[in-house]
Amino acid sequence: MLKVKLVVWDLDNTLWDGTVFYKDRDNVKLKPGTEATLKEITKRDIKNSICSKNYYEDADKMLERFGIKKYFDSAEINWGLKSDNIKKLMQKYNLTAKEICFVDDDAFQRAEVSSQIPGLNIIEVKDPLDILDLDFMKLDSETDADKNRVSLLKEQRDREQAEENRDGNYKDFLKNCGIKMTIRTVEEKDWERVVQLFNRTNELNVTGNRYEFDKLKKSYDDKEIEIFVAELNDKFGDYGLIAEVMVDTRTSEWEIKDLTVSCRTMGRGIGSALLIAIMNYAKEKGAKNIKGILKEIESNWRMKPLYLKRGFKVINKKENEITYGYSLQDELPEYHNWLDIERK
Repeated sequence: MLKVKLVVWDLDNTLWDGTVFYKDRDNVKLKPGTEATLKEITKRDIKNSICSKNYYEDADKMLERFGIKKYFDSAEINWGLKSDNIKKLMQKYNLTAKEICFVDDDAFQRAEVSSQIPGLNIIEVKDPLDILDLDFMKLDSETDADKNRVSLLKEQRDREQAEENRDGNYKDFLKNCGIKMTIRTVEEKDWERVVQLFNRTNELNVTGNRYEFDKLKKSYDDKEIEIFVAELNDKFGDYGLIAEVMVDTRTSEWEIKDLTVSCRTMGRGIGSALLIAIMNYAKEKGAKNIKGILKEIESNWRMKPLYLKRGFKVINKKENEITYGYSLQDELPEYHNWLDIERK
């Protein structure tokens, strides 16, 4: 099946509930999962566009309000025929009908477009995330994690909605989530996901380094590095493998060369828990000290306090790279009390 290269979205009652043209515009709400869907489509190198019957200014303000305008490559927002607007997009991107998916909640609009553009993929989705499971939207080579991506995104959405509706403070909410984190050494089945996580994560990554599978695996096989991974689940479902750390364990001073956490677990203390686990492993193996590298890049500002908040001291700084150190003779920091940690 030919893969789609462009998704054309209607807006009212498709990406959000409500209509921006009428009096209920102040009550319009973004459909849960919309931003995650648009972001995932962009990651798959598929462009998002808009075809909506609206006044441009009204729709544009709503896109800005919901913070999703950045995901759209173009927009046809006017009162013309949707088929004409989609034909414009076909010409702009030099695409055939089968390379485009048009999403609209209105049966009349879907029929009008279908009558004028044969072969166009035309769908309605009640849940925006469901589009990601369609065959023409999938990656050419899917990992097991990719195949479970939609269910994971839906579980994440449920968590976020529960968080929005929580009573009390955020830490109490986390305690009630039943979060269990399992930390272990890498296994053969993990490698595809390990490389993917290192290479796709920008925000929760201490170096921003990218790795080739063969070279990374050779370093591991040659015992130049050890890799530990973390899996996570809670009462909403299973995240799978969501964090990893690369460590040089060959001397009595362990060196953390990289540490990455999936952004979908942001705000749960996963990075700090993984770091503390490695500190415990090092001490148990007889290491005297442990150090870690942080490269300060624009996208990973959230990781800058990682080492300092665990009691590490700066031992070297060169341009944007900082090396932190910790004496394992000192008392080790404790895990967050909302996490149930299992080390294997």
